[in-house]
Amino acid sequence: MRKVLFTVALFFTACAVSAQESVVKEAKSAKSNPEEAAKIIEPALVDPSTANDPETWKLAGDFQKSIYDEENMKLYIPGGQADTTRLYNSLAKMFEYYMKCDEVEQAKVKSGELKKPKLRKKLAKALIAVRPQLTNAGIEAFNTNNYENALKYFGLYVDAPQEPIFEGENELKNDTLVPLFANYAAMAASFVKDNAAVIKYGNIGKNHKEEGYRSLMFMAETYGKSETPDSVQWLATIKEGVEKFPSQEYFIGNLMDYYIQKGKVDEGLAQINEIIANNPSPYFMYVKGVLQYEKKDYDGAIATFNEVIAKNGDFVAESYSKIGDCYFFQGQSIEEENLKTSMDDPKYAEGEAKVKDFYSKAQPFYEKARELAPDNKQLWGQFLLRIYWKLNKAEYEALEKELN
Repeated sequence: MRKVLFTVALFFTACAVSAQESVVKEAKSAKSNPEEAAKIIEPALVDPSTANDPETWKLAGDFQKSIYDEENMKLYIPGGQADTTRLYNSLAKMFEYYMKCDEVEQAKVKSGELKKPKLRKKLAKALIAVRPQLTNAGIEAFNTNNYENALKYFGLYVDAPQEPIFEGENELKNDTLVPLFANYAAMAASFVKDNAAVIKYGNIGKNHKEEGYRSLMFMAETYGKSETPDSVQWLATIKEGVEKFPSQEYFIGNLMDYYIQKGKVDEGLAQINEIIANNPSPYFMYVKGVLQYEKKDYDGAIATFNEVIAKNGDFVAESYSKIGDCYFFQGQSIEEENLKTSMDDPKYAEGEAKVKDFYSKAQPFYEKARELAPDNKQLWGQFLLRIYWKLNKAEYEALEKELN
């Protein structure tokens, strides 16, 4: 009985192999209609009896190449309109199938079943010829907010030089565009929250001299805001951004916030002074003033903010507001201490006079900030309201209505 069952099993196995081989033959016979042939061969790509044959994968790749060539030709015909979705889908599948073909063939060489690979050079040449089109595919996907496809196409372009099929292809190894498009791969990955891809492509893209800051920004966001934040890597990435791209405000702003939060204001001041020596932009000057303010070096901060104002560029309203802060918070500190003093005590009246003096000095700076940035009430609203309450009840009531 066992022998009979074993014979039946062999019979079914033989039938299965024969069935898949017939699928491949049927696909070959339909090659004049590559779209149909591509559908016919699909079962052969998952069945071990045919999936372990490199020719199966080459044939599947050939069908995709035919589809690609057909659509690509329309791009060069006057009035021709290519179906770019079909074009780029076939392009990606061509890469997938030809690289799988190479993988299967190399495995047979390693096992001794084949003496040497026969298909690698031909397939590599075909893929190198169409590889630039991957960037167009990525750009179109990105511009239509299809970030998953953008990541796929840009990723294929960036990964290609490291794929085994392209071993020895120096043209790809020396491709200077890889870091540029790695930036866009990292960007697309950030939109689909593929943190691993952000880090993978970001580490390549950050080496681009002009656009590398994008990768470092996305990497920092990933390290800082993922489900498991990595503060060590976040800080290292921010510092790398400051070093490589000192004109990018994102890195400086984040680093200075870090120094303030950690109570390392002197370290922050030393670094911002080095940056300002090479680039005294309004933003960097403003950051320096904020650090001086945090250190309670109010005179130094006021002088720095006045330099920003004198440049008459960016951060003028913010600088007026911060000068107001330099006076206002000194007055508020005295006011808080004064609450501990009896109103009958002469020192209370002295304290009140000092408070009003500081508030009076702060008032015109907040009012200037209000004039320059009327919609940005965070710069002046509550502070000016407090000053008016202390100094002028009529203005207080008018501003209270405005703010409410």
